[in-house]
Amino acid sequence: MPGSSIIRFSLRNICRLHRYLTSVQWRRLPPLLTHPKIVILELLLLGLWLLTGHGDDSESMTLVWTDKPVEISDAFFGVAIDAAMLTDGEWWSNSDSPPRPLDFNNPQLIRWTRLLAPDWVRLGGTEADKLWLTQAAEVTPNAPELSRNKLNQFLNFVSRIKARPFISISTGPLTRSNGQWQPEQLQRLLQWLPQDFNGALEFGNEPGAHWLIFGRTHQIAFEQLADEYQQARRLTHAHNIKLAGPANAFWPEIGEPLKQLFGSSKDFLTAHANPDIFTWHYYPTQSSRCGVKTESASWDGLLSIETQREFEKRSIIIQRWLKQYAPQSHQWLGETGPAQCGGKAMLTDRFGSSLWWLSQLGSAAKYGNETVIRQSLVGGDYALLGYRRGYSPNPDFWASLLWQQNMGAVAFPMAETDGGLRAFAHCHPNRNAVMSVLLVNLNNHNVRITLPQMQSGRFLDATSYQLSSRYTLINGVIAASLSWEEASLPWIQADQWRDMPAYSYRWVQVDGAEQCLTDEKQG
Repeated sequence: MPGSSIIRFSLRNICRLHRYLTSVQWRRLPPLLTHPKIVILELLLLGLWLLTGHGDDSESMTLVWTDKPVEISDAFFGVAIDAAMLTDGEWWSNSDSPPRPLDFNNPQLIRWTRLLAPDWVRLGGTEADKLWLTQAAEVTPNAPELSRNKLNQFLNFVSRIKARPFISISTGPLTRSNGQWQPEQLQRLLQWLPQDFNGALEFGNEPGAHWLIFGRTHQIAFEQLADEYQQARRLTHAHNIKLAGPANAFWPEIGEPLKQLFGSSKDFLTAHANPDIFTWHYYPTQSSRCGVKTESASWDGLLSIETQREFEKRSIIIQRWLKQYAPQSHQWLGETGPAQCGGKAMLTDRFGSSLWWLSQLGSAAKYGNETVIRQSLVGGDYALLGYRRGYSPNPDFWASLLWQQNMGAVAFPMAETDGGLRAFAHCHPNRNAVMSVLLVNLNNHNVRITLPQMQSGRFLDATSYQLSSRYTLINGVIAASLSWEEASLPWIQADQWRDMPAYSYRWVQVDGAEQCLTDEKQG
């Protein structure tokens, strides 16, 4: 650190020390601790600490990627629109959410979603198991209704942004007779879908929580759910449509709640469900709207390295289950976000959330999740687009967009890093022989990074004024002011490499990566 910076830093801390020494709490301490000689000694030690630069040196780290590729889906990234957005069903109160039903023709909604270019758009959530697909002149139950017209609006929106639809079908009480699932609502949906439907369906939503949502008598065993899934899959396969399941929720620390009483996703697999796509849900924290919490939404909870390790542990467990019981199934993280129960304002819609989000995406790809669905595109305090600001992007939108632009379907795990630095490497989706490296600094200090495999390339730093800021700065430029054509972004050449700022993320494009050289170019 330059000498002038040391002086400024020292003066700032001395002022803080003066305020501390003159505080009421200090004056109440025993006289020995406030003796002038003791105070002078403390000041000398503080000065020595400042002048030697301790606490100011950047942590140094050398990073390399391995030669063992991990393949994910070409359609890795998806977003969710909760079914409640299309109906008058229940939704999180006092959250940043648009009027319902959602206006799919809103120009700003279309503009930003097209730019993001998600691979999937999920229509699901808790309301999916409460919905009734209604037809004209039909006597319907007392339930949120989804008409064919509303469904077509959703499908047309997905088509306009060139994504694929992923729709949850109901397994709730309205579809059951004497506790047994009936296929009529699924058959109606299959009749409504266009013949060229290019999406997938999902059998229910978080079945392990039906006791909480509908009452204890409506909870079904996962072995029964497996039989019902196979019945439903025969219907979807007749239309050449894949069916996902069981879409159950996993919580930090405890995994699937009350699994000892109500069963688990593992029981679903051991009962030979063999799902086309195994979906699971995970949120690292819970907002104040949740009646029960294992990890309250906060910066400490969201950005802790232990939070990432807990998610990775759950992913590895699911990998083992699938390898043993359903090796042909694809593993999807079918719903995730920074905080359960609608998110938390001033936290899940702020820059600090992006540090968690990119770490989550990188870990999800590394540990076998072929596709990740983010809750949500709109609606709630975890939305990528903030409705109250005219659908303007929240920080996680820019993080997601940079992921889409830089991270392809082939990943190369990085050598393990220490502390709060996260590192992920993927072949670039469009540029031959280019490795994209994502670095996420969860530390409150700068990090000096060496990439010995990079001879030439470029990088972008994403920073903000503070964790709770709505602004994302791309190499010092406000993200919303950029055109977002990749070539026009303010990339900095590798010969200007610098320390990585505290609480930031960095994208690096490494030229000449042989692991990302396509066969066509090799020939």
